[in-house]
Amino acid sequence: MKHITEVLKDGITVHDVLVNLKEREKDFQQGMSFLQRGETILHLFPDIYKAQVEQGENHFNGMAVLPGSASPHFIGNPVKWHENLFNDAEYTYFLNRMDHWRSMLEAYSLTGDNKYAGKVMEEFYHWIENCPRQPLYDESGNVIVENFGGCGCNQGIWRSLEIGIRMYRTWPDMIHHLIDTSYIDENFLEIYLTSLYQHAEVLYIIPPILWPKADHNHYLMENNGLLYLSCMFPEFKDSELWKQHALNELERSIFAQVTTGGGQIEGCPSYHNGCLYWFVLPILLSKKYHFTISNDYRKRLERMVEYSVHATRPCGGNYPWGDSNTFTGTFTWGAFCHYLAFGDSSYIAQARTYYRYEELEKAASKYIWEVDDLSDLHRVLKNTKECPALPVLPAFSWQKDLKQVFIRTDWSQNALSLMFACRTPIQNAHAHMDPAGFDFTAYGRPLLTDPAIFCFRDDEDRRKFKSIHWHNCLTLNHQDPWKYISSWDYGPQQPGDILSVSSTERLMYAAAEHLSYTPAIHKRVVALVDKRFLLVLDLLDKVVPDSSVQINFHIDSPTVMADSERRLARSLSNEANIGIFSDGQAVPSLIPARRSTRDDVAHDTMIAQFEAEHLAGGRHGFVSIAYPVPAGIALPDVTDICKEFRTDGLFLVSFRIDEHDYHLSLHQNELTILL
Repeated sequence: MKHITEVLKDGITVHDVLVNLKEREKDFQQGMSFLQRGETILHLFPDIYKAQVEQGENHFNGMAVLPGSASPHFIGNPVKWHENLFNDAEYTYFLNRMDHWRSMLEAYSLTGDNKYAGKVMEEFYHWIENCPRQPLYDESGNVIVENFGGCGCNQGIWRSLEIGIRMYRTWPDMIHHLIDTSYIDENFLEIYLTSLYQHAEVLYIIPPILWPKADHNHYLMENNGLLYLSCMFPEFKDSELWKQHALNELERSIFAQVTTGGGQIEGCPSYHNGCLYWFVLPILLSKKYHFTISNDYRKRLERMVEYSVHATRPCGGNYPWGDSNTFTGTFTWGAFCHYLAFGDSSYIAQARTYYRYEELEKAASKYIWEVDDLSDLHRVLKNTKECPALPVLPAFSWQKDLKQVFIRTDWSQNALSLMFACRTPIQNAHAHMDPAGFDFTAYGRPLLTDPAIFCFRDDEDRRKFKSIHWHNCLTLNHQDPWKYISSWDYGPQQPGDILSVSSTERLMYAAAEHLSYTPAIHKRVVALVDKRFLLVLDLLDKVVPDSSVQINFHIDSPTVMADSERRLARSLSNEANIGIFSDGQAVPSLIPARRSTRDDVAHDTMIAQFEAEHLAGGRHGFVSIAYPVPAGIALPDVTDICKEFRTDGLFLVSFRIDEHDYHLSLHQNELTILL
């Protein structure tokens, strides 16, 4: 570790830094100390106060929830920084982000109880002593990138992502909450600054090597960390260099990572909403530390909240696409981040349509220490509680760059709603194996669900949750569309894309095609028909003789029945249900599966797999009708499902639902209801 005189500008002493820091913090806190902010939170948001104090007390007692365990466990006293208690790489990553410090510091500012502050300081000094940084350079002066890129770097303690997160999320809070206490003295500051400098060296050098295209969410957090510490401490000899580098890279990142449609490039709704905050943070810092963010940056950022709306299920929660779940990283986060950046609370009111007030308040608590005007936030939440609002966006969105489509019959909670995607090749390994897959909700609950993320561990659970066989997808010969190598590694992928999207009064549909089973070509059309049911058409061309096809429907219920004679599978729930009716070619069977709502939490579900075997070579078409019904309503009779390939290229489909006859034609990528 360098001596303090080597990291500060010439002539600057630690005493100077402390004096300057106290003045900057007065400006940063804008006339309200964090202790005063704590008193205001108690007065205006008693439920948030109670929850944050309870969380702080749990962490004071060494109890935390970390990857590998869904329930609180003891992390040690002193903390076992190096120990991976659950054989999950994310465990030591998360532990060394020190989020438990943040909650204890908040508990201090809420209660004034020094025990919380003292515990954080005790752990800080213990971490400094026991977790030294690995060398940044070898003896020849070459950068040792692998020292900062994964678990091998001291159990991930000094992974560049964790360095970035510490610098923007937890270590600054030691200053913000404790600046007026005796804990922040020159002795502390010398140790703190020299360690910060070590963090900054890594953040300036390593991330551009790891992410040269600026196209990953890690790069945002790493540059936010560098930006934050350079703003907090302009006395560092390299602070201006770091600050300009971070700002340039964050500007580059928003255009590399956020599409013109507003979606974050990885295509995972949870990560999108996380990135929304990471893109908002520079704007918050620009207000506190008086620098400029470009208008182009702001305009691109404004579009992100629209994707957050479209990626919300009518019943609440995200479409859990890729490494997303429905519990965290939701529209509630996106709405509050948009409010923080632009002062626009309309999306908070829209989020209230899909989330309980308590969930909105919980999201607000995540950002409450960054809100400039707590009285305005109180007003916003009070108005939202009484007057939720429906979104005013179109009922469908084609995210062309992400190869995703969102379709819903309306913006009510009972709407029929569909996410459909065909993104191959993938952006990165946060994507799952789901070409031409979908997630379908109706009547207030998910019915045909994406399994979501369960964990990042390189184990059988991870493989199953990412597997095409647990997604609403078609497979040939039970094969994967591409090779699954490990949690973070796939084999090469073939092209795939959304071909067309259309919306009329009776028909809302999208068509996709991919070449994952070359030489076979798979085209899928999904359609919401008459705002009543989901039609799925699967067309295969160039099929190898004697192949088999499996069409999987992931039913969000553990209780499902299959009727081979009727070519039917249906859920048997006390809530809304769904029946899947297939043409006579595919026979249903049931396969137990699971879906997840948050990390390390899973619930039993069932795959209804419709299989046709010993196919002739050439062209085939399959018709599936997924009919949802509200709780207590019987399924209709779906009969007389017929299909025909015509010589003029049309694929004709007909069927009867109760006494109503349907006739549809598919020509290339255009689906039509025939009168």
